[in-house]
Amino acid sequence: MIERLPPAELLEARSGIDVLDVRSAAEFALGHLSGAGHVPLDELEERRAELPPRDAALLVTAENGARARAAAERIEALGYARVLWLDGSLAEMPPAWIDRGPATRLWRPSPFLEAMLPRLPDASRGDCRVLDLAAGAGREAVFLAQRGYRVEAWDHDRGALDKARALAARHGVTLGTEVRDLERRDPRLPVGEHDVVMVFRFLHRPLFPQIADAVALGGCVVYETYLRGQERFGRPKHPRFLLDPGELPGHFPGFTIEHYEESTPECGPLLARLLARRTEIA
Repeated sequence: MIERLPPAELLEARSGIDVLDVRSAAEFALGHLSGAGHVPLDELEERRAELPPRDAALLVTAENGARARAAAERIEALGYARVLWLDGSLAEMPPAWIDRGPATRLWRPSPFLEAMLPRLPDASRGDCRVLDLAAGAGREAVFLAQRGYRVEAWDHDRGALDKARALAARHGVTLGTEVRDLERRDPRLPVGEHDVVMVFRFLHRPLFPQIADAVALGGCVVYETYLRGQERFGRPKHPRFLLDPGELPGHFPGFTIEHYEESTPECGPLLARLLARRTEIA
């Protein structure tokens, strides 16, 4: 559903709503609503990973109302349930509402990673290495790189890693990336070199021993993926991509399980989440 928002109602409506400016970079730099994110209209589909989650309410601003509505329709087609469009020009806005600073980050990493961040090895000590497996478009990798970690992102999809590097560059950080098929017989993970190995929404059971071996003593595994029952709500559907209840902690002998939870809301998704610290070397 898309909704028209008159400029007179903007101030009242902004609470709890993300703002996306779809003008060019030059136009955005000249002035935008305070707190606005920025993705140009012609890059929306390519940079989908930089938008907020689909359940977020999103207000679109542009050069004028017609342009904002066109963008709102394209965003709705990406699966967003509530998209508002500002029916007016930013030139009509009070000067106090306009900012010329950098764009606000609208994308979000996994909330579980954000919650576990204080428990991870301290990046301020220098050269704290992270390996992100099946990294996709790189939100979690960039999130940690922004916080001082040295991050390598691996994925089988070269295009996804190109997007991850571009996302990192837009946020002033760098990632090491490697195209790697993690489901091959021997994906050759490094042994004992990483302070954090993280995996989100990916499961290949034969890889678990190598994930464990890749973690340095005192380092952590951060893992979040789907449980059986998720097939009722969408992908993945095959059992080999779905964990059994209580299964995940058992894949990390020699680790202390510092946090484990299974989230099974009525409307999905069904997820297992784990933070485990390596306390023994085999």
